Amino acid sequence: MFSDKIDLIGMPLDLGVRELGLKIGPDAMREVGLPDILRNLGFDVRDLGNIPLPSIDVPAKESNHQVASIAAYCRKVAKIASDSFARGRMPVYLGGDHSIAIASLAAASAKFGRVGCLWLDAHPDANTPETSPSGNIHGMVLAVALGIGPEELTRVGPSHRTLEFEDVAVVGAQDIDPGELEFVERRRIPMFTMDDVLEQGLPAVIDRAIERVTAHTNRVHVSLDLDMLRQDIAPGVGLPSQCGFNVREAMYLCRRIAARCDIASIDIVSLNPVRDRLQKTARLSVELLVLLLGKKYSFDYQRYLDG
Repeated sequence: MFSDKIDLIGMPLDLGVRELGLKIGPDAMREVGLPDILRNLGFDVRDLGNIPLPSIDVPAKESNHQVASIAAYCRKVAKIASDSFARGRMPVYLGGDHSIAIASLAAASAKFGRVGCLWLDAHPDANTPETSPSGNIHGMVLAVALGIGPEELTRVGPSHRTLEFEDVAVVGAQDIDPGELEFVERRRIPMFTMDDVLEQGLPAVIDRAIERVTAHTNRVHVSLDLDMLRQDIAPGVGLPSQCGFNVREAMYLCRRIAARCDIASIDIVSLNPVRDRLQKTARLSVELLVLLLGKKYSFDYQRYLDG
């Protein structure tokens, strides 16, 4: 069942990756009208604003991946989200880099116990400090949620991990590091690449992923990284690709998830307005979020109505 009570939580976090522009991602979604669009669709919306980053002194040797700062920030946001759940509201997290999922999964797990996770991303984000080519935390988030990684991060939630291996599925992967491939294969985590989508068809792929994350869980968390989309429709991301989902596929994906999953919470991450063109990516992110919430909204149709 969908909650008609939505809490928007802005997480202008960019400590997990060295990329200018991610801090203003949450405000870019607001600028194209997200809160009002949701209200006009019948949702009771509270915009909790952007949660400020804590002031923490981080050792120089940690400057590339900022473990202590990210852990403290995610603990803070998880507490805010727990209050949203206690009020019967659904947290929707606006990123920011994918490190925000450490907080969102921790909060969902604390509320619902065993949760599934649909990881919609061009990258599985399953590196560890030992396998990561960059050392950036945003590429380790799924591994952290599964209890593998820096202890400060794996302990953000109520236990040493917030997901079970059998309760997660990665959809849309296309850029996979060797360490990530070994991680998911050894633990038998379903990872449906864009090649799988081409060979098996999107309906079959997403249905298999949904079956996986709903089989033994109480709710599902959806973590959508906008870099799963093709560069021509979503230029405003950090790592654009020519081989991602097109608009029709992405919208089908979100509609199918909304129809078959009891969604606990949602992340929208990696929006970088500095790279965007005419707010194209910001607008599409809002349309996809609305579909995940079981509604439909089109900026093009709205312009037609206004005209």
